[in-house]
Amino acid sequence: MLVVRWLLVLTVLAVVVVGLVLGVRAIANALGGDDEASPEAEQSAPATDAETSEEPEPESTEPVECTPADVTVALTADAPAYALGQTAVFTLSITHVGTVPCTMDAGRTAAELVISSGADRIWSSADCEPGDPRLLLLDGGNSDVSTIEWATNRSAPECPADLPQIGAGTYQAVVTTPEITTEPVVFSVG
Repeated sequence: MLVVRWLLVLTVLAVVVVGLVLGVRAIANALGGDDEASPEAEQSAPATDAETSEEPEPESTEPVECTPADVTVALTADAPAYALGQTAVFTLSITHVGTVPCTMDAGRTAAELVISSGADRIWSSADCEPGDPRLLLLDGGNSDVSTIEWATNRSAPECPADLPQIGAGTYQAVVTTPEITTEPVVFSVG
């Protein structure tokens, strides 16, 4: 009879222990603490709309073409006045101010420096040495800085020879892109 009692006590104890283990495991699953979900539970539990919409789709980080809202373009001259025959150096700064990466052509034809005096178009960076495209990938507030030199001479499309010399006076420089024109930089040549 003593053996039967011990068997009964051990059986009840085993049932209690198994019940405790299963209860703790169920509570852990309910709280999300069990990373090892059973394959049957994964297959039989369909995903709800709430579960599928919890993780938003990642935003596209593919660069787009820059717009005027994405960049600021600034032009400066290395001096306020130049002698005839002296080389003027202009600095072009393109700074990303947008929220997504973007691309821009900053080559001499796409970002064209034009020198003028009143209505007279004196010189353009796209006339004689247009060069290749210079594609930029801009993001996160970074800037591209480049220089353009002008030999205080006159140019025209297709680079004809024997153009008249420029005279002393007031000139201005601007850079134009398909969508952006910088503020004019005014200087004198004499």
